[in-house]
Amino acid sequence: MNETRSLHRRSSSLLRRLLFGYWLGATLLLVLLLSLIDVFERHREVVRAGEQASEVVASSMAVAMPSGLRQSLVEAYGKTSGRRGADGLNLLLVVDGEGRVAYSSRPAWRMLPIRDPVFSFSETSDPEFRAVVDCFRLNRLDCVLLRSSNIRLATGGLTVVRPVEMASQDLGLPRQRFLVVVNFDAGLIWVNLLGDVLVWLLVSMVLASLLAGFCWLAIAMRLLPRMAEEAQTDGLTRLSNRTYFMEQAITLLAAAEESDGSYVFAILDIDHFKRINDTYGHGCGDAALVAVSAVLKSVTRPEDLVCRFGGEEFALLISAPKEAGRKAMERLRIQLETNPVRYGGHRLTITASIGVVATTDCGYNIDYLYAVADRALYQAKQEGRNRVAWFGGESITRLRLSP
Repeated sequence: MNETRSLHRRSSSLLRRLLFGYWLGATLLLVLLLSLIDVFERHREVVRAGEQASEVVASSMAVAMPSGLRQSLVEAYGKTSGRRGADGLNLLLVVDGEGRVAYSSRPAWRMLPIRDPVFSFSETSDPEFRAVVDCFRLNRLDCVLLRSSNIRLATGGLTVVRPVEMASQDLGLPRQRFLVVVNFDAGLIWVNLLGDVLVWLLVSMVLASLLAGFCWLAIAMRLLPRMAEEAQTDGLTRLSNRTYFMEQAITLLAAAEESDGSYVFAILDIDHFKRINDTYGHGCGDAALVAVSAVLKSVTRPEDLVCRFGGEEFALLISAPKEAGRKAMERLRIQLETNPVRYGGHRLTITASIGVVATTDCGYNIDYLYAVADRALYQAKQEGRNRVAWFGGESITRLRLSP
C-alpha cells in the first residue's frame, strides 16, 4: 500500500540518475567545445604568425637591399621566433619562380630546390607544403601564385604559403615574384592544449554543476510536487485516488488504534449511473461525478479522507464517533439529492446509496472495513437505493423529500 511513496522514491532516484548523466554529458561536451575553441584559436594564432613572417619578407623586398642583408633578416626572424617558442616556427623559406630557395631561416638550405629530399621531414608532410613541392616538380608556371587556405586543423605540421613580389619597376629594379613558405610544428598546438585540458575540465565541471543544480531546483520545486499531486489525485474529480486513499487510511487507522480513536468508513455509489450515461451521454456522467465530488468536498473537513474509488464509487474515512457518523452520512445523502446537476439543458436529480461501518464495530483493518461497507452498500441498493445502510443490517430511515 505504499505504492505512491515507492513511486515518488523511484521517480526521485531516476531523476537523480538522469541529472547525473546530464551533468556528466554536459561536462564532457563543454570540455570538448572549449578544447575545440582553444585548438581553433591556437591554429589562428599560428596562421597569423605565418602571415606576419610573410609581411616581414614582403617588407624587405619592397626596398632595395643586398641579398646577403635580406638573408640575414630572414635568419634573424627565424631565430627570434624560435627563441620565443610561441609560434613554433620550424622553417622559413623564400622560393623563387624556378623552385630554388632564395632565402631561408636555415642558411645551409639556401639555393636548394624546394623538391630536394632534405625537406622531406615529418613537419613538412602536411598537404600545403607538399602542394608547393609537387607544383615545382611538375614545372608549373603558376607556383609562385600559390596561397594556402589554412582552414584545416593541423596534426603534424602546418604551413602558411603566401606570394610576395620584389620592388616594382618604378624603383629601377626588375619585377620578380617569390613564394614565402612558413612551416610550423603543429604538435605545439596539441602540447599546449593538453596543458589547458585540466583547466577546461574544472571550468566545465563547475558550469555543468550549476546547470544541473538549477535543473534540480526547478524540477524539485515544480515538477516533483506536480508529479506527486498527479500520482495521488483522480484526474476528473480532483479527489484523492484509490491508491493514495488506502495508504493514508492505513496510517490514520493505525494511529487511531493506538489512541483508541473512532473512525467511520463509507462507500458511496451513484444510483443508476449507467442509465445517466446511456440516456444523456458520458459527458453528463462526468458532470455528475464532478458534482458529487463537489458535494463531498463541501460536507467534509480537511482532515477527512475522501476519494473516488473508481467508476461511480466514492469512499470516505472521517474521524467521528458512530452517532456523529450517522448524522454526517444522512446529511451527505440529503445534500446530494438536493443539488441537481444541470447539463445540456437537462436538470438531473442525483441520488446515492451509501454503505457505512464504524471502527468501534469492525476494528481498524482497512481491507476488512471496505469488505463490510461494501456489503452494507449492497443492502442499501437492495432496499431501494438513495439510502444509508450500516453494518449489521441497521439502516437509517431515509427522509422523504417533497417533490
